[in-house]
Amino acid sequence: MVLNYLKRLVDYVKLEHTVFDLPFVWSGAVVAFNGSYSILTFVLITIAAISARTAAMSLNRIEGLRFDLNNPRKKAWPLVTGELSFRTAIAVTLIASVVFEASTFLLNRLVFLLSPIVLFLFLSDPLLKRVTSWRHVYMGLTIGVGTLGGYLAVNPVFPASPVIYLIFLASTLWIAGFDMIYVIPDTDFDRANGLKTVMSRFGLRRGLMLSSLTHLAAGITFAVLYFYISSPAYFVALVAILLLIIIQHLILDPSDPKSIRASFLGVNSFVGLIFLLGILIA
Repeated sequence: MVLNYLKRLVDYVKLEHTVFDLPFVWSGAVVAFNGSYSILTFVLITIAAISARTAAMSLNRIEGLRFDLNNPRKKAWPLVTGELSFRTAIAVTLIASVVFEASTFLLNRLVFLLSPIVLFLFLSDPLLKRVTSWRHVYMGLTIGVGTLGGYLAVNPVFPASPVIYLIFLASTLWIAGFDMIYVIPDTDFDRANGLKTVMSRFGLRRGLMLSSLTHLAAGITFAVLYFYISSPAYFVALVAILLLIIIQHLILDPSDPKSIRASFLGVNSFVGLIFLLGILIA
């Protein structure tokens, strides 16, 4: 009974999607640690990242419920089926937000003072789909900020080196590019309900072109990082990342939901982990 409930909660907040942002948060921390690690700090950073994303995902579900109820792709989602109550969803959002604030307080004063900005970014992100087709970039930026957050959690001084800012930019563009792919199945529904994405505004052909261009910019940024890291380990990671970014576009068939999932979740699940490994070894 308890396990089934926990499973519903995990499915509700799509916990598996933390594979996209956690590696970059950890990478920011690794750069700041500079070879000298603190397990407690690392644990608190992880709690902060997961709780912030949980609050954001929960609010996303709450805010979008009136649309999700009529979306065929989302008919099995826990909040839509009633397996998870609206009251529980509110509680999850509030508890996750409190946990995030508490973890930043325990890290250091600077990240605690900046934490409301992070919460604002996460909690405002779901609303952008009604305002602009470029919400993908805002979402990428929101998650990409985690790289800077990971750094500041260890070393509460904004870095002078461009490394962290390049990681932030690369992760922002990478996430924005694959989020454009993620929304493909909802294109007709979004267009009919006034929800804005590059696909609903520009159509599949131009939308995919924009996704490719965004990923091209991400690949270039990852490559520029090599000139600052200059490590054989990062070079190997870079080659693997660029290949994975290319592969996700090659295997993509917009008419096949399985192909979209393989491109969005299957391929991209490895990008952040490979990047983190490259940074760690470097």
